[in-house]
Amino acid sequence: MRRLASALLALGLLVAVPTTALAHDVLEQTDPADGTSITQLPKEVTLTFSEAPLSIGSQVVVTGPSGPVSSGPPTTDGRTVTQALLLTAPAGDYTVSYRVTSDDGHPVTGTFSFHAAIGLDGSKAAAGAPVHVKPVTGSEDAQNSLFVPILLTVVTTVLLLAVGGYLVLRSREADRNGRG
Repeated sequence: MRRLASALLALGLLVAVPTTALAHDVLEQTDPADGTSITQLPKEVTLTFSEAPLSIGSQVVVTGPSGPVSSGPPTTDGRTVTQALLLTAPAGDYTVSYRVTSDDGHPVTGTFSFHAAIGLDGSKAAAGAPVHVKPVTGSEDAQNSLFVPILLTVVTTVLLLAVGGYLVLRSREADRNGRG
């Protein structure tokens, strides 16, 4: 009985540990932030993810009033992906579309928008220009998907501990009854 209880506890640990790694990476933060109006267009756009994405297959396309203004490929440093912008980028509304490969090999995609009053080229946008906000796709689903693996881990661990505890107590009771 003790061997069975030990085996169940070991199985519980094997099941509990990997399930937390099943969740996909999630975009946690952008700079500029989604839906904001900023004074000066930055020289680069940064995206911060919940886990370090793989640098292979990363794509970040920044599109402004004059079209795409991405300069070169994006760079990855830990959890942050950075996309440089052309120095000729004008003021106005910008949309950032991204696709990165999460550390588990799955693609993470989405879009966000912001407005820059002054471009890198020194141009100025009309005051009060509207920001066309597009929701970041995939992030909410990925965050909600964490609930199921965590719940399964907790339930499985509690059940295995309960069964193991029951078997140990039953074995001790049998030992006491056998000796008396």
